[in-house]
Amino acid sequence: MNNAPIINWRRESRSPTLAYRNTETGARAVLHRAPDSYRYKWRGVILVDGYPVWSRGYETKDATSFRNELRERPAPDLNCPECPNDDVRVGEKAADGAKVQRWYDCPNCGYEAPSRIIYGAER
Repeated sequence: MNNAPIINWRRESRSPTLAYRNTETGARAVLHRAPDSYRYKWRGVILVDGYPVWSRGYETKDATSFRNELRERPAPDLNCPECPNDDVRVGEKAADGAKVQRWYDCPNCGYEAPSRIIYGAER
C-alpha cells in the first residue's frame, strides 16, 4: 500500500468513513457507505462549505482510487465562473427520490447555478 502523503490533504478518520480535510481550503473529502438506493455501494465526495464539488461512486471501499482522486484535486474551492468573486453562497438542496442537488449563487454578479453533482446518479 502506498503510504505517501496526499498533497494538501490530511486524514481525519479511517473508519467507518475515510475522511480528509484540505489544509489550504478547509474542504472535506469523504468516502462513505452510500444508501441502498444508490447505484454504487460506496460514494466518494469532495465538499466545500457543505457543497459537493466532485463525486464518484465505487463498488467497494476503494481507498487507493479515492486517494488518487484527491492527488488530482489538491485545492478545491467555490469561485464564481462569471466574475472574480470567491464568496459564493450555497443554497438549499432539492431532492427527487435518491437524487440530491445543491444550488449556489454569487451575491456579486447574481450568477446562479445548480451543482454539477447529483447523488444517486452517474452523469
